[in-house]
Amino acid sequence: MEPKQQVLPFKEEPVRSGAGKLVDRLKALNNDCSESLHSNQSRLRQSRLFSRRQGTKKPGSLVRRFQVLLLCWGLLVYVLATSGFWVVSSQVIQSTFEQQAGHWMSNLDELSMPLYASNEVSTFLSIEAYLKNFSEIAYLKYYHADGEKVLAQYRASDFDSELVGQFDTRSFNQYASHELRGGVAISSAMTIDKSWMRLIAPVFRKGVADNTASISGYIDMGLDFSRYQQTMIDNIIKGSLLISIFFLAAAIIGRHLIRRALKPLLDLREPLDRLARGDTNVRVGKQGDEEIVAITNALNTTIRAIKGRDAELRRLADYDALTGLINKRSFNMRLEKERERVLIEKDSSALFFIDLDQFKYVNDTLGHASGDRLLIQIAELLQKRMRVDDIVCRLGGDEFAVLAKSVDRAGAVEIAASIVKSMYDFLFIEQGKTFNIYCSVGVALLEQDRFNAEDIFSNADMACYAAKSLGRNRFNMFEPKVVDKNKMDIGWSHRIAEALSNDGFVLHYQPIVSIEKSQISSFEVLVRMKGEHQGSKLIPPNMFIPIAERFGLATEIDYWVIKNSMKTLEKMNRSNQRSRFYVNLSGQLMVDPEFVERVVKMLNDYDIEANQVVFELTERAAVGNLDSASKKMEALRAYGFEFAVDDFGSGFSSFAYLKNMPVDYVKIEGEFVERIIDDEVDRAMVKSMVDIAKACGKKVVAEYVCDQDTFDLLKTYGIDYAQGFFIAEPTAEAVSQQSEGLPGNVAQFKL
Repeated sequence: MEPKQQVLPFKEEPVRSGAGKLVDRLKALNNDCSESLHSNQSRLRQSRLFSRRQGTKKPGSLVRRFQVLLLCWGLLVYVLATSGFWVVSSQVIQSTFEQQAGHWMSNLDELSMPLYASNEVSTFLSIEAYLKNFSEIAYLKYYHADGEKVLAQYRASDFDSELVGQFDTRSFNQYASHELRGGVAISSAMTIDKSWMRLIAPVFRKGVADNTASISGYIDMGLDFSRYQQTMIDNIIKGSLLISIFFLAAAIIGRHLIRRALKPLLDLREPLDRLARGDTNVRVGKQGDEEIVAITNALNTTIRAIKGRDAELRRLADYDALTGLINKRSFNMRLEKERERVLIEKDSSALFFIDLDQFKYVNDTLGHASGDRLLIQIAELLQKRMRVDDIVCRLGGDEFAVLAKSVDRAGAVEIAASIVKSMYDFLFIEQGKTFNIYCSVGVALLEQDRFNAEDIFSNADMACYAAKSLGRNRFNMFEPKVVDKNKMDIGWSHRIAEALSNDGFVLHYQPIVSIEKSQISSFEVLVRMKGEHQGSKLIPPNMFIPIAERFGLATEIDYWVIKNSMKTLEKMNRSNQRSRFYVNLSGQLMVDPEFVERVVKMLNDYDIEANQVVFELTERAAVGNLDSASKKMEALRAYGFEFAVDDFGSGFSSFAYLKNMPVDYVKIEGEFVERIIDDEVDRAMVKSMVDIAKACGKKVVAEYVCDQDTFDLLKTYGIDYAQGFFIAEPTAEAVSQQSEGLPGNVAQFKL
């Protein structure tokens, strides 16, 4: 009589169990959450906070990013926790319902004995009284053994008959009799609004004679647990609200804790901004966690290194690396200040241009290392000879300059004579040999308003050249008398003008080696001026270029060089000797409004390509006229011309401009290249220049390559081209081929 507590699937109504439907609903909810989270992540990635594109949007705050990430993860945990709470609660209720239903079914089976024995409905009254004690029982039916006739039934007042399907005994056909004995078939449905369970069990009766069991009928019971379901949902909602309150409080507290924890990191923003603007006078405080302290230590170390590097760069920018004297750049600025002081105070000072007479012989005989030691001793000699307030400078090579303050003409003559005598008495002892080192000195006074600093320097230079022309080992005073100066300057200007009219200039070409191609296909174009008489020596450019610049003739010389360079290139193209020329330009050409137009016209006149011409500008000309030069350079580069900055590194001011300077080639100052074998500082400087130029996307040309060791070392630094007397000296012809038959040492050195 007692049914077994085995749950059999009821197949007439294929309704999913409450837990199954709830799992499906949770899966759908999780899919919606995943899609929403994915959409939010996409929007976050597109937002300013999570954007990875640099330079297009302002970066977001690290604190806000942490907060948003924690909020997203917190919401995800909240959804998963609530869903899990729902699933577990539903499964617990489902299990409780099934146990209670089995208990009721057992009791109803016992109470049905009189009904099946007498088949009288009146016996059902005790059962109905029992059922009214349980509001969860929605209906109850007792079926005859055929499964069609209803012996008795009970129905609650709020029962919806549409929830009950048609009873069919065929639902039990698939089970064996021993499986049906006391068995219970259950179907249930649990949704947000309704919790319903239906139980059907066969009623077995044992025979008295043979003790066999047969089915006497069926019990069909429906249970409605919606009230409990609603109570559970209300509790879940209340619990979720409570959890959300705790979550919100935790988020607020977490935000405060995150900001507090990351405050030392946020405090780094202001010093880092100052450091990015170039202000190295900052120090980062050491506070916070050990990772942040490690960062601040690294920043302070970096700042100290940058300050040390800047101090070294400032020193290198103002001082000569070999002798420790100030360099030409710094000397020019001090010369200009002294000129202004002289004019204001109506004082007089003197500039001395000193050129050593025997340096080349010592350098060639004993080597560059000995030449460097000689220059160091000469620098010490000049510093000891001059007063404390006087300024001694190394201009480059074997040239020095001295600015003696507050001296008149007589004092300048006395100082110049003492310099010549000191140099005459000086003996340079090297490798067991003794050398007399003489010098030529040019003197120019700072006493007239009509000469600027550049003019004074040029005057001293010309006076030095005059002293050398008079036999060396002497000094010469530049005479500022108007008549004498006009005669000399006008005479030179007439000669330059005549040379421009009658092709009185000639071009020489110095080969440039391509490291990659192991071939000489480029040449630097150098201009010379013909002498006054047939067969006389050519006049070097330092003799006529300063005067040409003073009289505004330098630009015309530049145009003459450009025109004749293009003419030579055209001839070489026709003879299948295609080459590239590096053509030097003066700073005055960069302010000439007709520069671009005239160059383009020349290009159209000759059968050459624009990329066969590389225009060279000195660092001083490029940086001094940067705005005007950049516009003209960009205009010509649009046609295919290329540009190079010459004497790179001589002033260090170009380092700040090189990145944006519209040049294709960088020619390293030859003074540094000369001594890289023997001078560790020069090696470091040259390598740094190459690295900086390469980082800026420029090709590098090394000048003044003096021997095979220098050439091999430069190749390891990654230079693109090399030039110097060791490779080949300038000649009157340009020959473009591998190495055989080239002038100078080209056929001797190893490419």
